[in-house]
Amino acid sequence: MKTTETSAIAAQFQAAFPKIAGQLGPQHLGDLLDGASVQEVAPGRTLIRDRMPVDFLYFVLSGEMGAYIEQGGKSLRVGTVHSGEWLGEISVLSGEHLASATIVTDTACVVVKVHHLGFEKLITGNQAVASVLLENFIELMAKRLRATAAQA
Repeated sequence: MKTTETSAIAAQFQAAFPKIAGQLGPQHLGDLLDGASVQEVAPGRTLIRDRMPVDFLYFVLSGEMGAYIEQGGKSLRVGTVHSGEWLGEISVLSGEHLASATIVTDTACVVVKVHHLGFEKLITGNQAVASVLLENFIELMAKRLRATAAQA
């Protein structure tokens, strides 16, 4: 990726993910975003489909998305994904590379896409990056569990 392109993505990432960007620092943030791309997604589009292969982690820079579980031929909305959250982490960390939910955009969204292979290589080869991302992943999962429990 070109340096100006990386700088633009880094600035957007820092705005949506200030804690992660701050913990990573410029060098490690650059390592995470190396090879990443920005994708604009229109409202009503399916970004990820439940139980289907997922090749990317998605860091949501702007917009909102609905998370749905497919059950008995019906879709059950289980949550909302906001700017500053990420998707696809369960599939990469579980090693299954299959989605655990369907994600549909509620509004126009902008995401940073990081390929699973690049992410896996980064976290296995860089302890500092792995520590930051896994710590933030655990916080995100705890937040999602609390939100799900509050809905029940």
